[in-house]
Amino acid sequence: MSNVITICGSLRKGSLNRMLANTLPALAPAGMNIKSSPTIEMPLYNADVQAAGWPPAAVALSDAIRAADGVIIVTPEYNYSVPGALKNAIDWVSRVQDQPFANKPVCIQSASMGILGGARMQYHMRQT
Repeated sequence: MSNVITICGSLRKGSLNRMLANTLPALAPAGMNIKSSPTIEMPLYNADVQAAGWPPAAVALSDAIRAADGVIIVTPEYNYSVPGALKNAIDWVSRVQDQPFANKPVCIQSASMGILGGARMQYHMRQT
């Protein structure tokens, strides 16, 4: 059984991307378990905060990514790019020892009412 987590880049409960992420477990093929990640809501990355101790939300997200066999990032496009809360969460996770994303398959999805469907965000997300 492979275990995959979804990280939703939208904090809004009624988000199209939240709805998409919530639908994925029912669409998973046999042998795959998909569940939501811990929250991405955490303090803005600051090396001084890191030096004083890792925020519990950053530790929980890092541990969940490390334990998963894969990650699906489902996120909207904000101002032609990655939402700030998601970028901040990735900034925190990127500084963790025993890097959680190392050699981990990652899928990027977005749902949008716009004609480009989040393509600009997906381009920036791959760069991140």
